[in-house]
Amino acid sequence: MLNTIPTPDAIVALFHQIDLADVSAGVEWYAEAYGIACDYAERYGVSVGQAAGIIAALSPMNSWAKNVKDAERVLATGARVHTEANMRKCERILAGEDVHAVLNADKTQNFWLGIVSQGAEGVCIDRHAIDIALGVRHTEKSRPALGKRLYRAAADAYRAAADMLNAEGANVTPAEVQSVTWAE
Repeated sequence: MLNTIPTPDAIVALFHQIDLADVSAGVEWYAEAYGIACDYAERYGVSVGQAAGIIAALSPMNSWAKNVKDAERVLATGARVHTEANMRKCERILAGEDVHAVLNADKTQNFWLGIVSQGAEGVCIDRHAIDIALGVRHTEKSRPALGKRLYRAAADAYRAAADMLNAEGANVTPAEVQSVTWAE
């Protein structure tokens, strides 16, 4: 039977296997994403929160490279690059609605929060992050549904992993632990 309870031990074990240069890159990931949001905000006349919100709204089922290109296309041209539901979220964000309220899913809210806080807040749990927290690489068929309870348990596992790593002297936030291990 596959593990269905997220544990900080699996996250910490993977973190310890990662090369120091890759750890540094992972720790800087959210700061770099924030820089992209700042650049988009300046170029397209929106707030950093709005630019980060567009990035987050377009993130489901999207690679990071495509995600940032899609966000720029939406900001530059209004192109329809994602599902209708997510494009409506982009429109609402650009119309000035509260970004956190528009991004009503745990994953996108926490991804946005991670970007705007430069990794100080939020724990973005996606399919890959849940596999890491469970210590199992799932297939689409075997992966448990990521409902609110499992999301919360996985986010708590990343928080506990950050606490464990910080007790060892790492000085990382839960969002940074997620970004370091996600790249692996």
